[in-house]
Amino acid sequence: MAFLESSDLLRKEHLEILRVAEHLSQALALAGKEDFTARQQGLAGLRVLRPALLGVSRHCCCEEGVLESPYHRYLDGQRFEQVDGQHKAIHRLVLAFLRDVLYATADSIADSVPQGEELVEKIREHIAYEENLLDYIEELCLVTT
Repeated sequence: MAFLESSDLLRKEHLEILRVAEHLSQALALAGKEDFTARQQGLAGLRVLRPALLGVSRHCCCEEGVLESPYHRYLDGQRFEQVDGQHKAIHRLVLAFLRDVLYATADSIADSVPQGEELVEKIREHIAYEENLLDYIEELCLVTT
């Protein structure tokens, strides 16, 4: 697959992941409220996001094994290690957060909000970093062609 095709696919995946992060942020805002009904709605919203968050986790686990990945082909060790480190950190955060949400109640969900907010922040930072890397790789490809 040509780099531009894989780049387009990655950028579409990034947009979907950012949508998940936005929905997560909205559910967390409800889960952190004082109002019990709002916390119930927030908890329900967080539980609905489980499949999408597992998708984010898959994004983080799959990159390492895809040898056709533009990251494998174009990035030096330091940049690749940074992507890999971010992936591993997000993967761990997703699994820990989902475990907490699974057993949370409307009364206890507010305790998980900071962890969820950290996850949202890490996802957004990671996607911004990957977008910058794709821009960098596109520039490399233009220079070498």
